[in-house]
Amino acid sequence: MDAQNADSGTNGIQRAGRQLSQRIRSNVTANRALMKRRRKNRNLSIRVHGFRYFFLVAMTVFLAAVVLDNPVGAYRGKWPPEILWWASELTDIAKSGWILVPTGLLVLIGFGLDWSRFRARTQLTLAKWVSASGYIFLSVGLSGLIVAILKRLIGRARPVHFEELGAFDFQPFSNASFASFPSGHSTTSGAMFAAIAIFFPRMRFVALVLAIWLGFSRVLVGAHFPSDVIAGVAFGAWYSYFTALFFARYGILFTTDENGWPVRRRGYELTRFWVRG
Repeated sequence: MDAQNADSGTNGIQRAGRQLSQRIRSNVTANRALMKRRRKNRNLSIRVHGFRYFFLVAMTVFLAAVVLDNPVGAYRGKWPPEILWWASELTDIAKSGWILVPTGLLVLIGFGLDWSRFRARTQLTLAKWVSASGYIFLSVGLSGLIVAILKRLIGRARPVHFEELGAFDFQPFSNASFASFPSGHSTTSGAMFAAIAIFFPRMRFVALVLAIWLGFSRVLVGAHFPSDVIAGVAFGAWYSYFTALFFARYGILFTTDENGWPVRRRGYELTRFWVRG
């Protein structure tokens, strides 16, 4: 009897797994078809701005490297204890896992749902949360992945090696202590808070301050040089902008203004994310 119950339970789990897998494939197929229709119907020309931005960032990073990196590297570990304590407490907020796990889980749940069981208003609410989670997941996840590859290719020594190697020693494809430029935490911080600034324009100043502070906490704890942080924040912010343009092409979350910049679509204000029945 116990064996029969065990077999029945196993069969039930396998059946549920097959149903879930089929539902995910069905939702992915339906989503791809919807995106194709949206892009065809909108016929929106998207222009990615970036040349002047990257030129300005490159000049800022260069100046920071020349002016700040050496003195900051020499001052590593000498910051006041109170500042070091606050920096060490706050710096891990910019770890990508805090953002990728919940947003990725929401996207996965969205693709695993049987949408036909919900009313139209509930479907709209769920679609808003899933699409917003997908935007943040892609902005943070892909920008972080690109930087993780770049920093290993560049191989800049971290401040822990400053005394023996200085601020400008490069050993590509080495270990994690030679993966300083750009800063991964700062990239996550820039991507996340730029996404907030694009989605909620009134919070742009607050988002910028938080991104800079969380980024430079990496300098205070001795993990990065200032130029690493500036490059990371700038790239993360630009990638959120780029991802918003990608979403705008399909009319998801964003559209573009008269100058081609991504702006939030009507109906996606924070107070309207819950659709009342």
